[in-house]
Amino acid sequence: MSESRVGSCAGADLCQELSGAADTDFTRTYQGDPDSRVICRSDNLTLLADMSPLVVGHLLLASNDHYLSFGEVVRDHVEEVEGLLSEIFDQYAATFSEPVIMEHGSSQVMEGSGCITHAHMHVLPLRLDGVHRVMTRDGLIASELADLRELKDLGDRGLPYFYCRDRMRHRVYGVARKMRRQYLRSVAGRLLGIADPEWDYAVVVRKELLRITLNRTADWRILPY
Repeated sequence: MSESRVGSCAGADLCQELSGAADTDFTRTYQGDPDSRVICRSDNLTLLADMSPLVVGHLLLASNDHYLSFGEVVRDHVEEVEGLLSEIFDQYAATFSEPVIMEHGSSQVMEGSGCITHAHMHVLPLRLDGVHRVMTRDGLIASELADLRELKDLGDRGLPYFYCRDRMRHRVYGVARKMRRQYLRSVAGRLLGIADPEWDYAVVVRKELLRITLNRTADWRILPY
């Protein structure tokens, strides 16, 4: 069991939202239209629309309890994560296109970990090769993983990382230096042609993209795990 896991944490807005708090960034921003951005929820995971989507179909997969990384989540709930991701890939491909999954795994040692205070994965209609090209140009070095389960080692060691995958391939990038805030959003923004810094969720909130995303995922049928 991860030592950093607790039911919820003070100061992490996503954690507070998932625990049912009424006063959150989401409720203040959307004022009840919609009243929720949750697409589905299992015992330990929640799939929801990104609060400021970069594109239609920008989703987050978050842990219900407080973890700093999916390396820690995988250690405790690997079958649930694998099962839910498998269903997400199928539904997402049918609704949008084949997705890429990106995560900034944080740690107790915040140098290089930046602004991630609650574990979540981004789900976006991008290509893994394009993501890899941008990140290697930024000086990051990738290692291939056999599968999702190998993230457990990074969770055990408390190391920050970037994890990127498609349906078949898994890559992890070591974080040897402090990266810019919202680095993975900046990578996606470059691939989507969004001007710097308009990929920053604090700069532009694309409310209509969230509403379209929720409309298009309203009939998703994802089994609980």
